[in-house]
Amino acid sequence: MTASTQEVQQLNQAIQAAMRAVRGGGAPLGGFGAQPGGGFGMQAGGGFGPGGDAGWEQQMTDVLTERVRQTIQDHVPDTARERLAEAARKQIREVLRRRLTDEIRAAFIEAQSGPEGFDVSRAESKLSERLADSLHERLAESIRERVGESIRDRLRSSCREAVTGSTVAQHLGRDDAEQIGTRICSSLEFEVREKIASAARERLKDEIRENVDKAVREHLREAIQTGISQMQSGGGDPQRLISAVRERLEDAIEARVTQGIKERLRETVRTGLDEALQERLQKAVRNALSERVMARQFGGGQQRAGFVGTPSAGPTGGGFTESMMDSLRERIADNLRERVNGNVRDQIESVVKERVESAQRERLGSAIRAALAEQVALGGGFDGEQIAQTVRDRIVDPLCELIAHGIRERLGEVLGESLRESVRTAVSQSAMRSENVAGTPTALGLH
Repeated sequence: MTASTQEVQQLNQAIQAAMRAVRGGGAPLGGFGAQPGGGFGMQAGGGFGPGGDAGWEQQMTDVLTERVRQTIQDHVPDTARERLAEAARKQIREVLRRRLTDEIRAAFIEAQSGPEGFDVSRAESKLSERLADSLHERLAESIRERVGESIRDRLRSSCREAVTGSTVAQHLGRDDAEQIGTRICSSLEFEVREKIASAARERLKDEIRENVDKAVREHLREAIQTGISQMQSGGGDPQRLISAVRERLEDAIEARVTQGIKERLRETVRTGLDEALQERLQKAVRNALSERVMARQFGGGQQRAGFVGTPSAGPTGGGFTESMMDSLRERIADNLRERVNGNVRDQIESVVKERVESAQRERLGSAIRAALAEQVALGGGFDGEQIAQTVRDRIVDPLCELIAHGIRERLGEVLGESLRESVRTAVSQSAMRSENVAGTPTALGLH
């Protein structure tokens, strides 16, 4: 048996053992176990011995899971809530700036369409309903976009703080503990982001609707009376009425909705966070521990302290080296880059085209009719600039939401398939290289 063949077979055995350990089968990874004299599987020379209590890893996972959970719950929610509340406040102001005038016009027209003439209660209901829907959609989308950056720093620091202050740091060292904390954060971030975004979409809708409705009903009648006075003193220009109503409503709606959102976000963030931790945390901790200990045990000459029974003479001693991991990572990245660049561009172009055509068919005609109806109701002839602005306001936001939703769905499919193929190709290339080195087909056990 040549030295190269022996090396490949040892590597194959190491990989199979690692797979069994990660899946929970076979001997515990790294020989975890309590040894006589105390300690977590520590033996003379600073290594983890191959014998001992097979439940040590689960015990450590449980303890570390609760420590990480508590640290995250203590540090993340308040920071995330403050950042999301500020983003929501800016979005509320922007929506009101862009939409309130047109929604007031539309509500007045609908209030006039009843059998008894202008109905203020109907105007209140229609304005509240339409404005609340617009605010909810924009706020939900804004929170989804911002929640990642609002939690990232505190989530990372919380995970690292929890691990470096635990028994793991005592036995594996601070550097390894920090890497475990970072790995836990990476595993959690997507789930936490999605759960908070989903909770926000579900829980904020009623809060927004209730606060918009209260603000409108408290101020609309008085605003109309003020606006009528200004319109009459300004030569009967209906635009003065609309502007006066807008001025009286805008600040009231912004203040009430912002305050309501801020209070509800505390509960929303904590609920989403708790759901994500319940579903994902223990698995993230277990995988991070297993991966780091596997890297130490199979790290060849790069391990800081030798593991009992593990060769430490370097890459030729049977270890799964960092250079091998780097090479595999680079090949996966190269393959992914090649596949994604063209596919993503084509898919985005396709989605945008489809959604624009759909919006033209479904919304453009009604938007034009509504714009013309507003001009007739307000009198004074047809204002081309105002018609264009009304059509734009009725088309742009729904179209943006359609495109964003379509891109998110399509990108998930494209990136998922591209990543799967990239990993498969890179692993196949690794297997082929091993065959060439060892001269033995399927030396890695990969088919």
